Amino acid sequence: MKIPTKIRMTLLLCVISLSMPVKASDGIYWMNSWDPACYENNTNTCRENWYTLAQGSHLIRWEVFKTLESEDSEQLFSARYSLSQYGFLYPEADNYYEATAVYDGSAGERVEQYVSNHQLPIGMVKDQRKDKGQLFYRSYMGLTCAGCHTGKVTYGANTYYVEGGQANVDMFKFLQQLKAALLATKNNPEKFARFKTRFAQYVSLNFDVTAPVSLLAAQKHLDQSIKYVSDYVATTHSSIVNGPTRLDAIGAILNKLHYGHTGQDISQAPLLTAPVTYPYIWDATSLECIQTNCVGFDPLTRNSGEVLGVFGYINLDQDENIPDILELVTQQLGLSFLFEATPKVRNLVELEVAINRANSPKWPATFPALDTALIAQGKTLYSTNCASCHMDTSDGVDQFELTEPNSIGRRFTKVIRVPYDVVGTDEAFAVDYGMRQDKTGILGAVIKQRAGDTIDPATGLSFNEVIPESFSGLALLGVATNIVINNHERTLDFRDQATQTYPNLSVDDAKAALHLDNIAGHTDRPAFVATDYRAKPLNGIAFTGPFLHNGSVRTLKDLLKAPQNRPTSFLIGSTEYDVGGAGYVNAGSFLLDTTIRGNGKEGHTYGTQLSASDKLALLEYMKSM
Repeated sequence: MKIPTKIRMTLLLCVISLSMPVKASDGIYWMNSWDPACYENNTNTCRENWYTLAQGSHLIRWEVFKTLESEDSEQLFSARYSLSQYGFLYPEADNYYEATAVYDGSAGERVEQYVSNHQLPIGMVKDQRKDKGQLFYRSYMGLTCAGCHTGKVTYGANTYYVEGGQANVDMFKFLQQLKAALLATKNNPEKFARFKTRFAQYVSLNFDVTAPVSLLAAQKHLDQSIKYVSDYVATTHSSIVNGPTRLDAIGAILNKLHYGHTGQDISQAPLLTAPVTYPYIWDATSLECIQTNCVGFDPLTRNSGEVLGVFGYINLDQDENIPDILELVTQQLGLSFLFEATPKVRNLVELEVAINRANSPKWPATFPALDTALIAQGKTLYSTNCASCHMDTSDGVDQFELTEPNSIGRRFTKVIRVPYDVVGTDEAFAVDYGMRQDKTGILGAVIKQRAGDTIDPATGLSFNEVIPESFSGLALLGVATNIVINNHERTLDFRDQATQTYPNLSVDDAKAALHLDNIAGHTDRPAFVATDYRAKPLNGIAFTGPFLHNGSVRTLKDLLKAPQNRPTSFLIGSTEYDVGGAGYVNAGSFLLDTTIRGNGKEGHTYGTQLSASDKLALLEYMKSM
């Protein structure tokens, strides 16, 4: 049995105190409830995994990140004050007496101190890797899922964190400032001198026998960090400023995969054009498909692709002087570095299992009470105006809301896909990335080897006949993630895990069974059109603003207005909650202009023709979901 980070003593509380609502006035509290089975000795071990497991995301050498100054001051870039400016979250600054808290799966639990690693924000972790041929590990600072999928909601004196929600992080601004801090340290002799001294002190005080670092390696590690961070920033050059709450993740992943990982000139990567809000991810494993346009239909494929774009790496830099088929053979024999990759597949599975035990957030007792009569009226309105696309799973999943059984008998919550020109929302994501073509490269040879009958829509020819020079960038991303997963499943670690999990099966059957577990039973790809948008269930929707896929509508109340009557611009970045509109207040550091392509507020006119009283009832119901 895993020993929790902290063994807390559970105290017997009186019946009166148990019956009273939590008063979140001087602390930070979780808005989600969890499966009680996650708890051991008053510790949520699922939550512990969610916030501490590394996923193979390697942004910068660890020792550099911990000793680097900010660009324009001597303050550490990694200091709480510095990183909080970009929207990253922390537990409470001061320790509280945790023995008085009860952790049993209920919403309103106080945020534990251990969700922060090494005094860094939630979601930043120390990630280690030993590449082929290396004797020792190297340590990196990377992000884990929680960095982009933990929201914050404040209302008066109450502060809540939303697990699996939408971060308020301005990621691209963070990366740009990190690059600036690195370059300032290299180019300013006084900064560099302080950095070398601080680096040596840190290394000597934090010596790791499994990942040793020379006291004199400051210059080398700094240069390596500048190279990687600068290259990553180059893949995120955008025609549109993302700001907080939004990230052009798919565009960044495609650029990193098809330029950064292939050795192509990164400066030639296309500008990013389609930011999306960080998606809420509770119940994701139970859904028919996982991503905005269903390009990822099983959680492991989706999460492996995410790591490749979020500071992870796969070597796709083929040798042009060697025939592709020969290069694949040498890779499969372990004689080359081709397809070496950083995603930690086993951890990705554990992360998905962990967050799948969290429930969607509910309207807190510390917020103004909802009107039960309006909720009942709104539920009927939701059924007639919304449920044909967005399954209502807030009261459980009914049979008609499930897919037909797949090839192994598994059923999932339906996810309706709607063509972008039918829903009428901003086209940039669907058109620019759904239709994007990238250099096929060595991935074309992989398709020919594994699925040679795949047809190129542009020519009508199969890959067995001709490997096209360019192909769907999203499809090639799927090939890369499958390589990562397949390579993992050829390791001794996977074999050992499979035989230990299924000791009564043959090795091959045990590996097949573990593979099904890892993909959560998603064996059959649903129909996929790259220019469709998905409509997923809306439980917890009230705490996922701003709305539409690109965050172009501030509140649910605004979403029920005709597009021309929705605000043309508004501020984002505040975490203060608008209880009337259901969303964040019009405040913050970034002005979102919806007249810019990629930021459009058009479309999704469902419910906009309702009367004012019906809109009020529907809004009340969506707050309660």
